[in-house]
Amino acid sequence: MATRVEDLALAEAKDLSDNPSREEYLEEVARQRSQNWIGKTSFGYSVVTHDDSISLLRERRLHQASQLVGKLIAGTGTALDQLDDSNGILSAEGEDHNRLRRLVARPFSAKAIDELRPFMRDYVQNVLGKVHESGDSTSFEFQAAFNEYPIAVICHQVGVAEKDWDLFSYWADLLFIRWSPLIIGREQEFVDAMGDFRTYCLNLIEERRANLGNDLLSALIQVEEEGDRLSTDELVGLVQGMIAAGTDTTRNQLGIMISLLAERPETWSQLRNDNELIANTVEESLRYVNPIRTVIRQVAEEFEYRDVIFSPGQLITFSLSSANRDAGEFDTADDFDVTRSDARNHLTFSSGIHHCLGAALARAELQEALQVFVETWSEVAPDASPTWKHGRLAIWGPKTVPLKVTKN
Repeated sequence: MATRVEDLALAEAKDLSDNPSREEYLEEVARQRSQNWIGKTSFGYSVVTHDDSISLLRERRLHQASQLVGKLIAGTGTALDQLDDSNGILSAEGEDHNRLRRLVARPFSAKAIDELRPFMRDYVQNVLGKVHESGDSTSFEFQAAFNEYPIAVICHQVGVAEKDWDLFSYWADLLFIRWSPLIIGREQEFVDAMGDFRTYCLNLIEERRANLGNDLLSALIQVEEEGDRLSTDELVGLVQGMIAAGTDTTRNQLGIMISLLAERPETWSQLRNDNELIANTVEESLRYVNPIRTVIRQVAEEFEYRDVIFSPGQLITFSLSSANRDAGEFDTADDFDVTRSDARNHLTFSSGIHHCLGAALARAELQEALQVFVETWSEVAPDASPTWKHGRLAIWGPKTVPLKVTKN
C-alpha cells in the first residue's frame, strides 16, 4: 500500500546555518544515502540516490522551482514579489518548454559551441601570459585570474561589446545571491539591477535586429520553426538565463578541477602524456566535486513513486552531489579517476527536460582551459590550501585557489 511522503519516518537534514567543509558535506550526503533514497529538509524532501534522481527529474508532474528559492529564504512581502519569471526557459514547463528548446537547439548545439573554442583558447593563453610576466615559475591566485573567463565567453557569444563585460560580471555576481541567504536585505538592489539588466538586453535586441551579425543573439532573433519565432521577452529570458546558469557554475568548476589536479601530481603527469584524457578529466571533475549541489522541483499534481505519494505544492530537492557519489552507479565512487569509463554518467547537468541547455558550452570552456594549462605548465601544485564558499550554498565552489606553477 502506498504511503504519503509526509507520513514516512525520514532523517532530517542538518540546520542550514552550519557551514560544513567539503569533506564534511560529502560525509553527510553519504550518510543520508546509506539510510534511504529520500530524506527530509526544512522545507520539503531530498532525493539522494542516482537512479531515483534520474527517474524523478524526468517526472513531468514535477516542475522547476528555482524561482521560489529567494522567496523561501527571504519570505514573502519583499521586493522579490515584483519579479516575473514566466518567460524564462529555466522556469517554463510542458509544451512551452518544449517549444523553447526546439527553437534554440541549433544555436546551443555542440557543433555551434565548437566555433567558440578558438576564443576560449586565446582568452586562457592571454591570462597565462599575464600570470607569467614575472617568470616561468610563479605563484598566483587562480580564481581571481580566471574570474571573468565565463563572462567573457558568454558576452563574446551573445555579441556584447567588451566595454560592457564588467557590467555583465556585476549582474552575474548579483544573480547568484537569489539562491542564497545573501539575498536577505538586498532584495530591492537585486530587483533594481535585474530591471537594468532587462533594459540593457532590450536595447541590445533592438540594435541587433537592425544590424544582424554572426553572434548568438542574431541567430536567436532569426531562428524560426514552422513560422514560430522567439518573442522579445523570451530573448531577454534566454540571455538572462545564460548569465544565471553559465557563469558562477563554470568558474566554480574550473577552480574545483584545477585544485583536484594540483593535489595529484601523478594525474597531472598522466594528462601531459595523454591529451586524450582531457575531456574525460573534465567529466570526472564534474562527477567527483560538482558546483551545483542541489536542484529543486515542486509537485504540480499528485503522483506516486516507489509506493510513496507526493502531493501538489510539496518541494523536492535533488542532491546531485550525493547522486554523483552513489556506489550503486559508480565503482569506487569516492576515488578521483580520470580514466573512469562512466564518468559522463554524472548528474551535474541535471536530467529530464531541464537538463542544462548550456552543457556543451560549459564542457567546451573547461576542456579548452585544461588543454592550455596542460600544454603550458610542466608542474602545478597548491601554494596554500583553497578556501571555500559557504558549505550550504546550492551553487558552490572555491573562493580562492592559490597555485604554484612552472612553465614548460
